[in-house]
Amino acid sequence: MEGNFVFIFLEISVMIFTAVLVRSLISRYGLPLLVGEIIAGMIISPFAIGGFINSIAGYDIFTINDFALFLSEFSLILIIFASGLEHGISPIRTAGIWGFLGATMGAVLPFSVATIVYTYIFGINEALFIGVALGATSLAAAAAILQELQIKSKGVDFMLSASALDDVVDLILLSVVIAFSTITSRSFVNLLSITAYYIISWFIIFVISVILIPRIVNIAGEKYIYHLPFVILFGLVAIMNVLGFSPIIAAFIAGVALAESYSAEKIRGLTETLISFFGPIFFVIIGAQVNIMNLNYHVVLFSIELTLIAIIFKILGVLPFAYVVLKNFRQAFSSALGMVPRGETGIAVASIGLTSNFIDQNIFSAIVIMSLLTTFIGSTTFKRIATWISD
Repeated sequence: MEGNFVFIFLEISVMIFTAVLVRSLISRYGLPLLVGEIIAGMIISPFAIGGFINSIAGYDIFTINDFALFLSEFSLILIIFASGLEHGISPIRTAGIWGFLGATMGAVLPFSVATIVYTYIFGINEALFIGVALGATSLAAAAAILQELQIKSKGVDFMLSASALDDVVDLILLSVVIAFSTITSRSFVNLLSITAYYIISWFIIFVISVILIPRIVNIAGEKYIYHLPFVILFGLVAIMNVLGFSPIIAAFIAGVALAESYSAEKIRGLTETLISFFGPIFFVIIGAQVNIMNLNYHVVLFSIELTLIAIIFKILGVLPFAYVVLKNFRQAFSSALGMVPRGETGIAVASIGLTSNFIDQNIFSAIVIMSLLTTFIGSTTFKRIATWISD
């Protein structure tokens, strides 16, 4: 047992070192950092160099074990928590009806297209998870691009608010899909009741959390500022998990609620410190689960197909509503394009689908590649036309 723990800690240290190394290399070319972290995982995975080292050492040093998966889920919770904490409720509050509709259609349209197309190829469970992954938008990626470019405009405000709401819509879709995939009696009435349950439950929990959590933190004061936020985070994760919600939904709500407290800046600082260490672990382990030896012609073609659906129907879903708000096609198009990256949200859906046995290794790999491609294409193209959104 002691030897196993030595190998686990060795594996984690190598993961973090490799992630930092690859990130430093790709940052020179302006690529998203999560791309480097996933590539690092692919390099040291048990299906690649890690497996070669295992065979030479005679021990399974690099494995996808339960401890690694636990660390991955813990890291994911922190990443989504930080995303909600970074922006709070203001983007959601200021979105308005058109921002809400744009976010909803931006998630629902690619979800619906993917579900219809792939149900007859893979089955309903697989198609639903593919649809949720394609419906996502990476709020973290959108915010990172805007922070790097330092631009402000009405189009930027629409993009941020719609991205935040898109996350909400897609996370609710994820809860509905998980619940629907586990029931035996599948009917239209059951689907409606499940959807209503999660929408109403999410809304009630969200409102209560945003009202109560900041007040609790404010009353507690500075003395408990380094402990209470994480008691709240993991307590809410536990409660919502019992109610049938994914942990990442609870993490997002906790982050949004804590962003409204007086101590939000200190909580952000503490979270950023934790993310700097634990954040890369999620993406490295995701990369390590991609069997690059199985990336045949069909998987690559499938991932390109997913990428095209993700880009085209995200833009088609968002663009009309962005145009109604902005009255400028170039601004509206650039706002929609900025929501193309799937980033950590699409990868999180893939991870949940794989660990829950709703999708297989090939679908998982294709979704991860799609998330990388949309993040790369969306971010680099947006940077090239960034002046459009500030016209």
